[in-house]
Amino acid sequence: MKGMATYLFELLSNQRLTRFVAPLLSLVYTLLYVSAPMFPPVWAENIPLPVWKTVIGLIGFLCSCLLYWSRQLPLLITIMETLIYIGLSFATSDDSFLIPLVGALYFCVCLSPVPKIAAGVGEAVAAVSLVTFSMHAGHMLFLEWSARMAVIMAVVAAAVAVRSYRIRREMQQREEQERIRSEMLARQRDLAISRAQVAGELHDSVGHDLTTIIALTQGFADSVETEELQEVLKDINQVARDGLADTRQAVRTLVQEHEALPEGSDDDGHSYGSRLHTLDELDTVIAHARAAGLAVVSTETGHQRHDPRQDNLCFIISREAITNTLRHASDPSTIVISRDYEQEGTIRISIHDDGHGNEHGQVLGDQQLDIHDHQGVGLKQIGEQCRLMGGSLSCGPSENGGWTVEAVLPGTSEKEGNADD
Repeated sequence: MKGMATYLFELLSNQRLTRFVAPLLSLVYTLLYVSAPMFPPVWAENIPLPVWKTVIGLIGFLCSCLLYWSRQLPLLITIMETLIYIGLSFATSDDSFLIPLVGALYFCVCLSPVPKIAAGVGEAVAAVSLVTFSMHAGHMLFLEWSARMAVIMAVVAAAVAVRSYRIRREMQQREEQERIRSEMLARQRDLAISRAQVAGELHDSVGHDLTTIIALTQGFADSVETEELQEVLKDINQVARDGLADTRQAVRTLVQEHEALPEGSDDDGHSYGSRLHTLDELDTVIAHARAAGLAVVSTETGHQRHDPRQDNLCFIISREAITNTLRHASDPSTIVISRDYEQEGTIRISIHDDGHGNEHGQVLGDQQLDIHDHQGVGLKQIGEQCRLMGGSLSCGPSENGGWTVEAVLPGTSEKEGNADD
C-alpha cells in the first residue's frame, strides 16, 4: 500500500506529466459537455444550437490551453480560469464548468508561495460561492455549495500532499548531494594530508640524510690528497645534491596541494610525517652533525614526560634546525640544543648555532651548496603544526651572532586524558 502511495505521489509530482494531463482532462470534459443534449439560455434562444455549441467548445478549448501554461504562471492562470468560470456560468446558466478552475488551482497550490496559494484558494472559493448562491436556493443551495467546496478542498488537499512530498524529496536529494560532496571532500582531504605527510617525511628524513652525506663527503674530500678518491667523493657529493634538489621539488609539489586544505590534523594525530619519532632518534642526527665537524651540545632540564606527539614535534624541530645549520649557516662550529620541561608538561626548545652573519646563507665552509630551498617548506610547515598543537615556533638571528630556533610545545597526553574524562 505504501509503495502504491509513493508511486502515485511520484506521478502527481511529475510536472511534465501533469502539464499535459490537466489540459487533456479539461478538453475531454468540454467535448462531453458540448456533445450532451443542451439548450441555449433564454437570452440566447435566437442563436442556432450548432453555433452555440461551437462557442462553448471554443471557450472550453481556451481553458484547456491556459492550463498548459499553469506551471509558468500558476496564480495568473488561476485568476483567468476563475473569470472564465464566472462568465461562462452566468452566460450558460450552468455552474458545472468547474474542471478548468480546479485544474489551475491544483498547479497554484503545488507551485506557488504561501501568499499566492492563499490568494488562489480564496478567489476560487469566492467565485464558486458567488455562482452557486446566484443559481440555487433552498435546500439545494447548501447541497450544491457543499459539493463544490468538497471538490475544491479535495483538490487543495491533494496539491498540498504532492507539494509536501516534492519538497521532502528535494530535501533528501540535497542531503544526498551534500553527503556525496562531503565524502568527496573528505577523500580529497585524506589524500592531501597523506601527501603532506609524505612531504614532511621527505623533507625531514631524506633531506636531512642527503644534507649529511653532502657535508660528510665535502669535508672528507677536502681532507684527503688522493686524486682518485677526491673524484669519487665529488661524484657522491653531486649525486646527493641532485637527489636533494629532486626531493625539494617533490616536497614543493606536495605542499602546494596541502596548503589549500582546512586547518587540522588527521584522526590519529600523525599530522607531520608518516610516523611518530622519538627523542632517542635525535642522537643519530646529532652524531651526523658531529661527524660533519660541528660540536653539538645537548642539555635537558626538568622532568621529561614522554608525550609521543610532543616528542615527535620536538625531534622534527631539532632535526630541521640542525639540517638548516649544515646547509645554510656560514662557517658554523657549534650547535647548542636545550630542552626545558616545565611542571605543567610544556617543553621549551632552543637550538642555537654560531654561524657568521645575521641570517643563514647558502654556504657550508668555503663551498657553495647550489640548492635553492623553497622558502618556508620546512619551518613554515612545522610552525603550523606547533600552532595547531597550541604552541609556537620562532627563528631568527641572535644578538650575539648565529641563528636561533625556539619553540614552545604544550603537552598533549594530559589534555586528551582530561577531554576523555
